[in-house]
Amino acid sequence: MNISQSTRYHRIFAHTLARYDFDVATLDDVDGIVALWPEHWEEAHYKDRGIVPDEQRYRRWMTACVENGFGVWIAAVAREDHRIVGYINYELDHNFSVEPVAVMGNFFVARAHRRTAVPAILFDLCLDLAKGDGACAFHAPIASETISSRSLENSFVKYGFQSIGTMLGRQL
Repeated sequence: MNISQSTRYHRIFAHTLARYDFDVATLDDVDGIVALWPEHWEEAHYKDRGIVPDEQRYRRWMTACVENGFGVWIAAVAREDHRIVGYINYELDHNFSVEPVAVMGNFFVARAHRRTAVPAILFDLCLDLAKGDGACAFHAPIASETISSRSLENSFVKYGFQSIGTMLGRQL
């Protein structure tokens, strides 16, 4: 990366940090996260496998996760004018290793905010939180059918991630 690219990226990040708030999710953020669900749902093509959305169930689950740290579930959110525009979450899997492994659950940024530094800052925050929670590794399953999956995969590769598997699904 040359000096002009570095300066440009610094300005983009500085502008994003001035415009958005980033933090760990609280109960006050649940409604904002749930409000992103319809856009997330449409992009994921769940309906193609016969999966029917249940917003109330999702709200209850999200509330329990944030309130109780369900499965040591941590979410980071991005807010613009107090409105959630993106979130990422992970849980710690401590079933097979000396130190836990952080496993990403969802990573979603509203379409209108994807060409900002919001996704990168959310991801950096998430990695820092996971490391602070004692995770020795971070696994990021990506459903390949989403419209942003290729871009997301490329971003993870830039962060040093390597492919370690495949996600398959089908309607029953």
